[in-house]
Amino acid sequence: MRLATRLFLVTGGLVLVTVVVLLIMLPSTNGVRWAIVRAGAVAFVAAGVLAWWVGRALGRPLERLTAVARAIAAGQTPDFPVTVLPEIAQHALALRVMQDELTARFDVLRREREETRTLIESMSDGVIAANDRGKIVSCNAAALRLLGYKDAAALPPLGELFHDKPGRDLLREILAGRDVELRALDIEDRTLLVTGRALPDGGTLVVLRDVTELRRLEAVRRDFVANVSHELKTPLTSIAGYAETLATETDSPFAQRILANARRMQRLVDELLDLSRIESGGWRPERGVVELEPAARDAWAPFAERAKEAHVAFDVAVAPEAHAVAADPVALRQVFTNLFDNALRHTPAGGRIRFRADLSQDSVRLSVEDNGSGIAGEHLPRIFERFYRVDTGRAREQGGTGLGLAIVKHLVEAHGGRVEADSALGRGTTIRMTFPANGTA
Repeated sequence: MRLATRLFLVTGGLVLVTVVVLLIMLPSTNGVRWAIVRAGAVAFVAAGVLAWWVGRALGRPLERLTAVARAIAAGQTPDFPVTVLPEIAQHALALRVMQDELTARFDVLRREREETRTLIESMSDGVIAANDRGKIVSCNAAALRLLGYKDAAALPPLGELFHDKPGRDLLREILAGRDVELRALDIEDRTLLVTGRALPDGGTLVVLRDVTELRRLEAVRRDFVANVSHELKTPLTSIAGYAETLATETDSPFAQRILANARRMQRLVDELLDLSRIESGGWRPERGVVELEPAARDAWAPFAERAKEAHVAFDVAVAPEAHAVAADPVALRQVFTNLFDNALRHTPAGGRIRFRADLSQDSVRLSVEDNGSGIAGEHLPRIFERFYRVDTGRAREQGGTGLGLAIVKHLVEAHGGRVEADSALGRGTTIRMTFPANGTA
């Protein structure tokens, strides 16, 4: 019911009630009664007209404010009423301010959404988003190209995106809510790195990165390094043999220098061959039960004389519950040898190198600690890269190849473990390794 009608009825009712009360209370003469009735009728009509006019004056702006609110909610352009009533004018002003703020915020959101869409479309990585039912709701051009589709409408549900079993198992794992980080997946003639994340609304985000060309270049590099290393091995062996003969017979410092550099190149070639064999997948660990304390002391033996001359102490601390680990004995010795060599080269006279082993939840944790010069924080993320050297001049002077830690990383990861470094300048370096504990004897 409209406001004018309500005011008319309320005012008229009040007038009628007043008339009835007057008729009851005043003397019951016909003249007085008729006068009251006539006055009441006039008052009724006047009150009704006034109420109707006031009601329309108040009701129309309020009705238009209602229409304005509905238009704002529907995203349409509202028509704000013009009124002289202060109270209604304040409501109209408040709605206008709200509409302006909403428009500004929607413009910002729309612009950010367009920027995000443009950014995703320009990515070389494929990006796929699916809802909580597994239906693909968003897919950029790179994903369509990698998957061999021309139109996003032709995409099947996310769980059926790949036809081979490894691909379906991977997507099933992602749809189950587990995060997947850079998992390699071979699809026909392509190699993709797949990353999967669960979205807050129950959906799923999948990112595909094509590393086919990168893998091909890595294979070319490995083959080149392996071939060159094999070709260098024979002449270096001959050079080292002749230099050793000359150094023995003539005691010439030049022959000694030739021999030292030939052996250094032999060591570099051997490490390149080892690294190429590990990276290419041509090497697999032959696991056996290795007692850690004897293995560590045996690997330290070649450095004992050098450490004694430099007054560097070495000690071993192995927890009883972590006395052995299931690993390749030869590979583990190479890991220890590289780490001990690095630690000894960077530990000053009077320093200490310590080997530790303990059990941590589901893994055996090994560490090699020294109190040497340490490594600056900006170098730590890269020390396991091949040929990376923190101090190039010092490494060359001491015969470092820049491959020792890279080999350590690959050997540990080949056992299903991981390796990390903790260091600071002047406070030494700690290299930590973890091996799965299910092989611990």
